[in-house]
Amino acid sequence: MSETDETEVLLGKLIGWGCDVASALPRFLDDKSMYVMFVKQVVDEPAFPLLGQAIASGDVKAAFEKAHELKGVVANMSLTPLFNRVVLIVEPLRAGKWTDVKENYALLQKEWGEFKALVQG
Repeated sequence: MSETDETEVLLGKLIGWGCDVASALPRFLDDKSMYVMFVKQVVDEPAFPLLGQAIASGDVKAAFEKAHELKGVVANMSLTPLFNRVVLIVEPLRAGKWTDVKENYALLQKEWGEFKALVQG
């Protein structure tokens, strides 16, 4: 399969998963290959495991910072399912509360796994 075909297949998978690829592409000069290159890098986004570490250690400030960082990354890429979940983590932390943060992080881990499988797979 050519690189162009692989790009189109991945874009189709992302769209099928609920990502708003059309809104993201202009931020990448409508270059689908460039967008896909960055999507593949998101799989290894360091803010994701660091968020988990901050939640596990009970550090609300660090958890908020990492969740907010992750929110920006997935928003920029229009990875809507991940964005919607991260918002449910960011907002309570912004208020200094843990309301449903651990539960939503567990769901985010599941969704992150789906995202990784979709991108790598």
